[in-house]
Amino acid sequence: MTERRRDLALDLACAAAVTVLVLGPLLAGRGFWLVGDMVFVPQQPWKAAWLGLDGALPRAVPMDALISLATQVVPGDFVQKALLVGGFLAGGLGVARLVAHQASFARAAAITLFCWNPWVYERLLIGQWAILLGYFLLPWVALAAVRLRRGGPGDWAPAAAALVLSAICSPSSGVMAAGVLLVLGLGRDRRGWWRATAIAVVANLTWAIPALTADAARVTTDGVFAAFAARAESGAGVVASVLSLGGIWKTSILPGERTSALLVLLACLLSLAALAGLWRMGADRSRWLLIAGLSLALALAPAIPGGADLLESVGARLPGLALLRDSHRYLAPFGLALAVGIAYAVTAVRARIRSGTQALWSAVALLVVAPLLLLPSLAWGAAGELERSSYPQAWTDVAALIDADETTVVLPWAGSYRGFDWSHRRAVLDPAPRLLPGLVLVDDTVRLEGRDVPAEDPRVGAVAEALEQDDPAAALRDLGVRWVLVEQGMGEVTAPMGKSVYDASGLELIDLSDPGPAAERSRAAWPEMTTTREILVAIGHLLAFLLLLVGVAVILQPGSNGRHTT
Repeated sequence: MTERRRDLALDLACAAAVTVLVLGPLLAGRGFWLVGDMVFVPQQPWKAAWLGLDGALPRAVPMDALISLATQVVPGDFVQKALLVGGFLAGGLGVARLVAHQASFARAAAITLFCWNPWVYERLLIGQWAILLGYFLLPWVALAAVRLRRGGPGDWAPAAAALVLSAICSPSSGVMAAGVLLVLGLGRDRRGWWRATAIAVVANLTWAIPALTADAARVTTDGVFAAFAARAESGAGVVASVLSLGGIWKTSILPGERTSALLVLLACLLSLAALAGLWRMGADRSRWLLIAGLSLALALAPAIPGGADLLESVGARLPGLALLRDSHRYLAPFGLALAVGIAYAVTAVRARIRSGTQALWSAVALLVVAPLLLLPSLAWGAAGELERSSYPQAWTDVAALIDADETTVVLPWAGSYRGFDWSHRRAVLDPAPRLLPGLVLVDDTVRLEGRDVPAEDPRVGAVAEALEQDDPAAALRDLGVRWVLVEQGMGEVTAPMGKSVYDASGLELIDLSDPGPAAERSRAAWPEMTTTREILVAIGHLLAFLLLLVGVAVILQPGSNGRHTT
């Protein structure tokens, strides 16, 4: 076995060990992890909304389109497992390759810190799996950026592929990837500036055009920056929390150890050791320190005194700034920088080991395993917090009764998160919009402690008004609604009068159809996409995926990277 293959085997073994230790319970059998925003369904029907053609903000465009296509062939729980396992392995191997010239123990330290930290825990427990996948792609973006700056045959292709894949994950992932590419990839060659900028723009068209042309959404920045600002997890304060890769706004998901000021401060020492390692890098240290500084500043901006007010005042003029409302997610590049830095820190400690100082090996070992010791709750399905769930047959039965051109309203009309008995009562985004065909409307108001963030979809207000009428069934029919799905066990619900066509396993489907004229007005109240907007959105997707395909083709071309030549 060559040295290169041996190193790859060691890195793969380390990444696989971390992956199994985190995802083990999910991989032990059939079923889904359903928590927060992490909603996978057995089979996701195709909808124009998955490509951003409904005029709403593109929260999961085009990822939902790819998930829909995949679940037509493979059961949804297998798709979820493949994405999460693939993400952890790709992240571990990518960061190991980023520090490939370091010894195996230094690469192992980079893998453990990158894949096992509070930011990963918090994004997993809040269910933001797509953003987590974008994080795991960042090492490959960094590798592509360095190659782009150095030049060579097909130097742009890896950057194109990495950025398109990142943008597919989520808009924020695309923005972070573009930032990493520009900081690491720009050199003195002005042509490289144009190429890097063009790649970053085209790669993000897949979500940017649907966002810029969205007219069926109302975005508010009123109070959202303060509501989603980073929080102090312990007495150590918010800066210490964020410096140690924690501090998410949703304090209900925090692991117990992060409430200890001592453990948070120890985690800060690990971060400081990694930053010291970055300082020892040499030529590229200024670029990596800039990435770390910008990422840390973005994550902390709404939490500093006056920061949220300033962002809100700017957001009143630039509604697109709402993209930064959960600024803590932009801590991801900081995690990448720390992972690179810890490899150099471990190497520096190893260099000090001489005869009579063998005890320093324990310091090397401690740096490698410190992330696990400081956050044991991430092990084995977040310490048992995540359990597999399976959808009752009722969900499939109800989906079979609804046609793709019909509209369904889901009750209770009180937020979009549910706690089903069959999913262990964990709060999860209502699966109905992803599982049922046609237009499915839920109340997408975000309910936080002491504040509600208004719904972005204006159709939510129309449905809410209809439900308050003396004859809600007639009012809903006037809006073109055919079905009402009542999810039982979520509190008392007064359902509109109609024909109950299904009632089992906690689901009741009510048919509001009526032979009167209102039944013919299918979705007359909803805004329709114009042909111009559809064409623009289609062009955005086409250009982004064409960039991906051409980039992959160039990468696979013999001799493109100097390693395929015979």
